[in-house]
Amino acid sequence: MSPEPTAPTLSGPSASTLAALLGADMPAAEDIAPEAYELAERVRDLVEAVVLTDVDPAARAAAAARIAQVTEDLRAAQRAKDSVVQLVRHPNGRYEHLTQAGSGRLNPQAPRVEYLNLPTPPEPGETPEPVEIRGRVTLTAQHGGPPGRVHGGVVATVLDQILGVAASASGPAGFTVGLEIRYRKATPYDVPLELAARFDRRVGRKTFATAEIRAGGVVTAEATAVFVTDRAPAAGPAPQS
Repeated sequence: MSPEPTAPTLSGPSASTLAALLGADMPAAEDIAPEAYELAERVRDLVEAVVLTDVDPAARAAAAARIAQVTEDLRAAQRAKDSVVQLVRHPNGRYEHLTQAGSGRLNPQAPRVEYLNLPTPPEPGETPEPVEIRGRVTLTAQHGGPPGRVHGGVVATVLDQILGVAASASGPAGFTVGLEIRYRKATPYDVPLELAARFDRRVGRKTFATAEIRAGGVVTAEATAVFVTDRAPAAGPAPQS
């Protein structure tokens, strides 16, 4: 009789702790080639096109063959899966996680979230200042659930992401350990959405934040979250995701 499968044991630092550990070894944001962002953008367009396409079977087969070849071309040189996290540092000390699924600019699966204000991260020991992070995103049919509406899981992803950014305004936020969402109304796709999140308070290793999504000025979903930093103290300046 085969043994029962067991869940893998996951370990390793949060992105904020990894950023602090990398310090000066982290690449600069300007070192990323524009072509890398362009590739991710075109794949985002491709996914939406696949969801919406109504071409005939022959055209689908031909497209699938071309895509398979492009996939093999991209696999010619790859990073190891345990080093997929790609962090870069901006001139003001803020770090950016380019490959995460919430808004990573090099991850075609991530929604195209645009942040309108990202403050300079505080120095270690500084009292965090209240700050509201604002952003916007237009989700598409590839993010759909019911007709014309965004899938609830995608709404949760967007909220979790901007909550994490707001939480990190107080210093390294660590991992999401609690996320409570209230879906007030249907969130539409192909409509500009306004995002807002704010750091609430920090108690020990826990950071609390709140956020909401608006469509046409009306709140469609709101959330609260709790983040917990790693137990191991992070050296160096406090970064922001």
